[in-house]
Amino acid sequence: MTDHPPPHPTHWTLRAKLLGVLATLVLVGILVESTQPGASIPSTKTSSASVTTTISIRHPTTTVTTNPVFTTPSATLNQRSRGCGLATSLPGRTIATRAVGHCSVLEIGDSLGTDLGWGLDSELASTSTFRLHLMDKTSTGLAATWFYDWPREERSMLRRFHPNLLIVFLGANDQQAIRFDGHSYAFNTPSWRTRYAALIRQVDTLATHAGSYVLWVGLPTMAPTTFDAGVTVLNSLYQRVARTVPGVTYLSTWDLFTNRRGHYRASAPVNHAKAVIRAPDGIHFSAIGGDVFATFVVDEIESIYHVTLHLDRPAFITD
Repeated sequence: MTDHPPPHPTHWTLRAKLLGVLATLVLVGILVESTQPGASIPSTKTSSASVTTTISIRHPTTTVTTNPVFTTPSATLNQRSRGCGLATSLPGRTIATRAVGHCSVLEIGDSLGTDLGWGLDSELASTSTFRLHLMDKTSTGLAATWFYDWPREERSMLRRFHPNLLIVFLGANDQQAIRFDGHSYAFNTPSWRTRYAALIRQVDTLATHAGSYVLWVGLPTMAPTTFDAGVTVLNSLYQRVARTVPGVTYLSTWDLFTNRRGHYRASAPVNHAKAVIRAPDGIHFSAIGGDVFATFVVDEIESIYHVTLHLDRPAFITD
């Protein structure tokens, strides 16, 4: 093996100087990069998007009418740019009422939703520009996703109908356990309420992200006492979630079908003539009751979204 002579001292000095210069250049480069605008853009955008999402679901609640209605308006959902007249109020902004325009309206729900849907179809039959798509499914709800998965079905419906407004009216079948992640949660337990609220939010946000307003119609009072108590639980969740999702309005129907004492009633004077308004089961509606319900909802659509609609045969409780 050949031996190499030891390096000359001047070589060590030169090498040390070069290493020093190189270290200085690297340090300067790091400092310059850190001060460049946009040097941290990727991480900043991710953080900003997360913060925006969190803030956007906490808008202050606005009472739209004298009824217990709660809404979180969103300017991005103004349907007037799409040829439909629907528009919600924003703080400090006055919305003029105008003709409804050409609107696609999707109505979903269970058998109670069918009652409302038939009433709406009857009341708005002559309003050709108000295209009503009734996609109710009897015996369904949000709790039993194993039987009928409403969020999954809703995605397909949104792609098919491109609604300006989604009307939701369900819950009659939801006082049951929820199965999730291999567990079963009993009705109205904390875990049940958390999961059910998440399903409500999913229905709401699927529609609003697709550019549609959501009108979530609350359940009315019911004759069976225990069932009626469960309805108040469901309504509280519909209302709570509606307060947090821009573009969603919760519409209470509780007072519409109660007497002056706040109790359930099966009959009432409708257009000054006594009529049966609820079905014998104390849950569903009679044909006249469906017309009363639809008249109420159409009136609220006019008030909430600042449009005018024509009712073919308005039915009002007149006591």
